[in-house]
Amino acid sequence: MQFTELTAKEYKAYMANTPNMSHYFQMAENIANREEEKSPVVLLGVKENGKVIAASLFSKIPTFGSYMYYSNRGPVLDTTNTALIRFYFQSLDKYLKQHQCLSVKIDPYWIYRTYDKDVNPKTEGNDELVQLMQSLGYVHGGFTTGYSHTQVRWMSVLYLENETPQTLMKQFDSQRKRNIKKAQKFGVKVRLLQEEEIDIFLSLYRETEERTGFIARDDDYFRRFKRHYGSKAIMPLAYIDLDEHIADLTAEQLDLESRHDKMMLTDNKSDKQLKKLSELDEQLKKLQQNILDMNELKKTDGNILNLASGMFFENNFEINYFSGGSSNKYSQFMGPYAMHWFMINYCFEHHFNRYNFYGVSGDFTENGEDYGVYRFKRGFNAQIEELVGDFTKTINKPKETLYKTVTKAGIGVRKIKNIITKNK
Repeated sequence: MQFTELTAKEYKAYMANTPNMSHYFQMAENIANREEEKSPVVLLGVKENGKVIAASLFSKIPTFGSYMYYSNRGPVLDTTNTALIRFYFQSLDKYLKQHQCLSVKIDPYWIYRTYDKDVNPKTEGNDELVQLMQSLGYVHGGFTTGYSHTQVRWMSVLYLENETPQTLMKQFDSQRKRNIKKAQKFGVKVRLLQEEEIDIFLSLYRETEERTGFIARDDDYFRRFKRHYGSKAIMPLAYIDLDEHIADLTAEQLDLESRHDKMMLTDNKSDKQLKKLSELDEQLKKLQQNILDMNELKKTDGNILNLASGMFFENNFEINYFSGGSSNKYSQFMGPYAMHWFMINYCFEHHFNRYNFYGVSGDFTENGEDYGVYRFKRGFNAQIEELVGDFTKTINKPKETLYKTVTKAGIGVRKIKNIITKNK
């Protein structure tokens, strides 16, 4: 085996074809994205007989005259191959010592344990993997819960292998089934936004952010992803065309009126027929009011109402739901349900076996900060995956100790720069 820097072409080919679990942060499209954020990138991998068998994108974050190397969801390799993991990280140590590394951090996309939708364990914890990393000198960040300011450790995933849209729908809870059917009855449509339409997504995202009080990323963060990932960053928009919806309601009204009129022509109506007439009268009354309401909504808000949008990432491993937002004003149209059902069907059409709803906090009690989010995803029969967590290692111990000392002491920037110069 040979540890080496990979070319962008080699790296892209590996990530596009690897059967190993891989994340969109490790896609080749993220190279330019990281570099635009002023973080130099290095692609480090292992080859065997000329073939790449392990790879990772590392960002080099300038720190105290050196670099903190950070692999966001890497390396991507066969986690059952202990010899490969050991070789990768032992070789990485040697490389980092020669390339101005202060410390290194990884939060790999490696499974620790899986659970069913009710958080009953399905597999044993992969303690051997954690212990292997610790034996290589890495400090484990622990089995944390809650939302980290780095990366989530718990995910909610829908498994699609050997399923169809029909068999999958049967596994949803009654609320998910009902709300998807409601969206379909309303005539909610979904289309994919182009890069120049990203403001539509951002508007719905910011509205949700304001409503929930959860502040995440600025607009430029999302714009960069869409710009660099192109078609691999998918932005579905659930919307309703009120003209079409009103036309459908009007057609339904005419049908009910026709049925009502036919029943009225019957002499000596039975109790059953009278009850049915009463039900039709009530349906017509509600339908007429609905048509009036929709016409009024069209006057004030326009013909096209944007209901929900999201940003999803596509790699060769899965479809991953990154972020989304919806309009609370139009919540009756069930836009988020239409959007997710559209993207689940996108998975089937494009032969993906995983639909990743992505982050949950790991606190599945009713007091959990995201209990509502967990329940929403659980209703789709999404299973829970727990990742191994973060690992860090100091490479230049004397300089790392000095760095921590001066930052803790609050020494001024100019003095720090002088110390850095002396210790290069």
